[in-house]
Amino acid sequence: MKFFNGEADSGSRGKRFIAFVMDAIIVVALSWLVYHIYGQPDFYSVKENMDAIKEAGGSDPELTARVMAEFSKSYMVLLITAFVYESVVQLLTKGSTLGKMIMGIRVVSVNPASKPVAHAAFLCLRSFLKMLALYLFNGIPFIICCITMFTNSESRSGFDMAAKTRVVSKG
Repeated sequence: MKFFNGEADSGSRGKRFIAFVMDAIIVVALSWLVYHIYGQPDFYSVKENMDAIKEAGGSDPELTARVMAEFSKSYMVLLITAFVYESVVQLLTKGSTLGKMIMGIRVVSVNPASKPVAHAAFLCLRSFLKMLALYLFNGIPFIICCITMFTNSESRSGFDMAAKTRVVSKG
């Protein structure tokens, strides 16, 4: 494993993006499974209510409130699914999601001497911060944190900086 040397590994940004897309597909599949078991997230209900608003001419405050409430609930279930997936898989694999494993990368502590328990806590913190940014701020800070990955030589996202982690090649 390569440790922090101030510069991103060659091709790490592309690998991270591809891993992100793979993990997003996995989260969608897991959400579909959760929906069939628990009935949530119910984006089908959101769509039906949106269609009802459209049929009503777009001016029904009660239907709009119902759409917003159902979307918020469904979105929260989706984010919880993503958080649990990312946290559990990274804890089991010591820093990789399935997408990261396929791409040959993993999340490590910036401090190579950090204890395994501290590293596990930082992995969970990193995942939590991602989901919190997506929930509370409609994704804007999430996008900004991801953009930082492309604008600094270390290829660290805002979540990596906050959790004192970085993504490295496994090799």
